[in-house]
Amino acid sequence: MVTRIIGHQFPYGRLYNNTCIANIIARVCARQPYSNDDAPDADGYNLHLVDCLVDLPPEKWKKVISQFEELRKNLLRQDAALLVLPEELCDEEDDNGGDTQDELPSQNDSVNPLLESSQEFTQSYNKVLQSLKFHMCLSHIRPQFEKALQMGSFSEQKGSFADEEAVVIPYDDIQAFE
Repeated sequence: MVTRIIGHQFPYGRLYNNTCIANIIARVCARQPYSNDDAPDADGYNLHLVDCLVDLPPEKWKKVISQFEELRKNLLRQDAALLVLPEELCDEEDDNGGDTQDELPSQNDSVNPLLESSQEFTQSYNKVLQSLKFHMCLSHIRPQFEKALQMGSFSEQKGSFADEEAVVIPYDDIQAFE
């Protein structure tokens, strides 16, 4: 059903926005924060994605961030709350014998100023966005730190990493976080 809905929905309206929200939630919330060796849930099934949040590479964090920013734009549209069903889910003809496509609400991509100025779309949204950017920046550090620990290059006597390059976070990612 989800494949049918996603493949045939219109790029505006309540259904489209809910699908985008579900996609973001699935990318983040369907993962364990740390690796737990595929421990099954209470029902005996593992319903989480394989890779955990701390192991997500920067590219996946960037994708989540871009989806989150796009979601904000879509939710602020005047047509964000319209009920717009895909053609496939509508009956071919309605009760009057007419085509259902004539009844589709029209797109209105202008910004709803009332929503745009609300706290949920300013302060709260920015807090979540900053948290996502913070995790993206951290995702550059963790693999190098683990590599250094596995190689045993940490010198306990000197308290420093020997023969290892400094951790490099791309300037664009740092700018995105600031």
